[in-house]
Amino acid sequence: MLPDKGQLPPSPPATVLVVDDNRDVVDILAHLLSRHGLIALGAYSGRQCLEIVRSRPVDVVTLDVMMPEMDGLEVCGELKRLSPSLPIILLTAKDDMATRAAAMALGVSEFVVKPINNRDLIARILTQIRVRQWERETDRTSATIEPPKTSSVEG
Repeated sequence: MLPDKGQLPPSPPATVLVVDDNRDVVDILAHLLSRHGLIALGAYSGRQCLEIVRSRPVDVVTLDVMMPEMDGLEVCGELKRLSPSLPIILLTAKDDMATRAAAMALGVSEFVVKPINNRDLIARILTQIRVRQWERETDRTSATIEPPKTSSVEG
């Protein structure tokens, strides 16, 4: 059955990469995401996050700020170099203006302060997924539209 005109065909489940050095946080968020029909991947360090993003498509990243080795802001900068349009939702217990300003300068899509409200986080993730799907569809549509043919009329 074809979708109605103007309606997008169903998309495969989106993939969300949950990055936190606390394994319990990763497990809880992964379970929450899977209950909402999303594919959840877990990473416990910035380096592991970058390896995953290099090896497979990811639709959204949730990223903790305070992590050993590479903090979330460093990871965010690397992610934006690898995939500039990748939505990143920064999760932090540290709600200060310097962290917010640095995150926004790096292109973070959302900034969520812990403790996390599950409904709010899911709503933000789903919004970022919809925006990304819409951008992809818009890119595909504009790539298939041919420019108008011009006629050279002298007169």
